[in-house]
Amino acid sequence: MKNRLTLIALILIGATLPLISAHTKSSKPEPKNATWGRNFTPLPGTVKITPLGSHSGEFCRNDRALLFEDPTGIRILWDPGRTVDESDARLGTIHLVVLSSSHADHIGDAKPNPSSPGTCAAPGAISAAPNSNTATIAASKNTAVFAGGEMADFLARKIADIRGAPTAGCPASGADGNETAVPLTAPCTASLRPGGTRIVKLVGAPQDTPGVSIANFQAFHSNGISSSLIDSPGVAPGTAGYGGNDGGAIFEFTNGLHVYCTADTGLTGDMKTIVKDYYDVDLVVANIGDMVCLGPREGAYAVNEFLTPTTVIPEHINEAATLGGSPVGRRMRLFLQLVDKKTDVVIPLSGVTRAFDGRGRCVNCGK
Repeated sequence: MKNRLTLIALILIGATLPLISAHTKSSKPEPKNATWGRNFTPLPGTVKITPLGSHSGEFCRNDRALLFEDPTGIRILWDPGRTVDESDARLGTIHLVVLSSSHADHIGDAKPNPSSPGTCAAPGAISAAPNSNTATIAASKNTAVFAGGEMADFLARKIADIRGAPTAGCPASGADGNETAVPLTAPCTASLRPGGTRIVKLVGAPQDTPGVSIANFQAFHSNGISSSLIDSPGVAPGTAGYGGNDGGAIFEFTNGLHVYCTADTGLTGDMKTIVKDYYDVDLVVANIGDMVCLGPREGAYAVNEFLTPTTVIPEHINEAATLGGSPVGRRMRLFLQLVDKKTDVVIPLSGVTRAFDGRGRCVNCGK
């Protein structure tokens, strides 16, 4: 009898444990994966992207600069490079410059030569040393400058040399202490490194109005500062100044669009696990110049396998990619061939403004 009662008790305990376990599990909140942005109701409108290259209507060897305009009117210049300087009428109002690298072709050690424009394959240029196009644009336009590594401090000195006055750090306010209100009355600089986010908002915007968020994402590339931009006593022959890490950027615009600018980098699985899964990008600007960064094959692989955006814009192609606006360059044609048809490729023709909705679809590309 005693053995029978013991057996019944064991059966009852065995039947009860799963119920206790199930209750315990169901009483705990399900874990939620944190993701970046998308925490506001998107505003209507499109993001306008205008390439500022060396030859109107073409995609050329030196082209780096892109001008982003948010639906709120905030205007952001990405990587001025060698095709735009402070006198360029195409700039208009600039609220923010975001710089990926202190390498000469990004920071701008040379500027267009108006008396000898050269060709798409070999644009004409004259020296912008010792200050750089990035510094002169910031100084003349009273812009904020966000840059990774040690570039913000370097540019602050260059801007001060131009203006004859110290360059302030960018003011930061808001609930998280990372918001800068624009337009500014004087230029400022601020560091933006991997894992960090800064926000720009228009002066006077209500607290609950979204701004444009900018995050830095690591790029696997060197970042030496050209000796032509280094003040006395300079650097040893054959060496460069220390610029720290370079970096790509992710932008969240107020219509909800997420844009990833790769900067000069190589393939990395982080493009999938972080850029796509965490930052949830819709549009990719892919530097595909080859040899020193992604080439067309690697760029297409990143787009197809890791990032899967709605649209990709090739950049930094290091060739005369178009003629009469049509693709003719070897890298350009190979990239078009290799990118999966699920992703639209928009060629960045200088001076041609394209408009993108909140999910990365070009609304004026004529398709």
